[in-house]
Amino acid sequence: MLNRKVAAQSFAQHQGTGATPPAGAKAEAAQGTFTTSDAVPWEPVDPKHPGLMMSVISGNPNTGASLILQKFPAGMDSGWHWHTAAYQGVVIRGKFTHTFEGAAPQTGGPGSVWSQPARQVHDDKCEEGGDCIIAVYFHDRLDFMPVNNEGAVGTEDL
Repeated sequence: MLNRKVAAQSFAQHQGTGATPPAGAKAEAAQGTFTTSDAVPWEPVDPKHPGLMMSVISGNPNTGASLILQKFPAGMDSGWHWHTAAYQGVVIRGKFTHTFEGAAPQTGGPGSVWSQPARQVHDDKCEEGGDCIIAVYFHDRLDFMPVNNEGAVGTEDL
C-alpha cells in the first residue's frame, strides 16, 4: 500500500499573498488569486505513474473534497482502477479517453466532461500527440484502487 500524502497546498497558499484575512474569514477567501498556466505548482503524484503530475486548486485531497488539476504525459494509461469518492472531470488540454468498465471508450478534447460514480471501475488515458491536463473535483478524500488482471483490488492512498 502506498501511503504517500499529497502536497495539499492551494493556489492561494502557494502564491504567498501575505494578506491578513478579516476575523472569521477563511484564508483562501481573503484575497483572490490568478495563476498563469506556466506558473502552476505541479507535484509528482506517484512513482508507479511516472510523469503524472498534480496541483491542488482547493480543498485537501488527503482529508476530504478537493479540486485538482492533473497533468498526464502523452500516451500514459492509468490502468483499470476505482476511487472511494465520486468525481467529475473536465478536459482542459489534449485528447483524453475515459472508459467505464463494460462500456466503449469515450475520447474528447478540451471542454469534454464526465461524471464518475464512487467505486466504479474505470480507466483513463492521455492519447498520443500531446500532454493532457484535466480538472477533477473529488467529492471526498482522493485514493486510487488499482484492479489487476484477475480483478483483485489493491489500495493506494495518494
